[in-house]
Amino acid sequence: MKIAITGHSAGIGKAFSEQLSRRGHQVIGISRREGENIRRIKHTASIIEPCDLFINNAQSMYAQTELLYEVYARWKNKKKYIWNISTMMVLDPIDTTPDGQPDLVMSAYRNQKIALEEAVRQLRFKSHWPELSIIRPGGIATQAKFDNSKKIDVEEFVKSVLDIFMLGENIRISEISIGHTSHKIPLNP
Repeated sequence: MKIAITGHSAGIGKAFSEQLSRRGHQVIGISRREGENIRRIKHTASIIEPCDLFINNAQSMYAQTELLYEVYARWKNKKKYIWNISTMMVLDPIDTTPDGQPDLVMSAYRNQKIALEEAVRQLRFKSHWPELSIIRPGGIATQAKFDNSKKIDVEEFVKSVLDIFMLGENIRISEISIGHTSHKIPLNP
C-alpha cells in the first residue's frame, strides 16, 4: 500500500513511517524538516493524491483540517483511507500545563484538534469513501524535555494502532483513543 504521512520525521509520524516501512508499505513522507509545509494545502494534497492511505498527523494552526478537506475532495467516492491524528485533550477542557501554569497555546491546540474532529464527522455524512478515522493519543512520550513516566511509548502506541487497524477488512474503526495505564488488564487466564 502507498501511504502518505505528514510530520513523518519526528514523534508519532516518524514511528508510523518506520513501522509501516518495515511492514512492506511504500511511505511518502511530508515534513517541514524535509522542505514541505502543510500550509501549502494544494501542493501537499497533490503529493498525497496518488496514495491509498493518508495519515493526517502534522498540525499547524488549522492547516491539518484544511488539508483534510482538500484530500477528501480529491478522493471523494474512491476506496481510500484517511487516519486523522487528534488528541485525547479534545475530551475535556484544559486550563494549565503539566506544571500548573496557564497555557493559551495548548488551549488553541485543543481547539484546532476539535475543529479537525468536527470536520471528520461532517465529511462522513457526505460519502462513505474515503473512509475517515480519528485516532486520539493520550500522553505520548515524544519529547524528552517532559516527564514521560506517565506517558505511553510512541513505538508501543503506533504498534497498537496498526495492530488494531489491521484486524480485518470487515472491521471499521471510526474513532479510537489510546493512552497510558499503570496496570495491565488480565484478559488471558
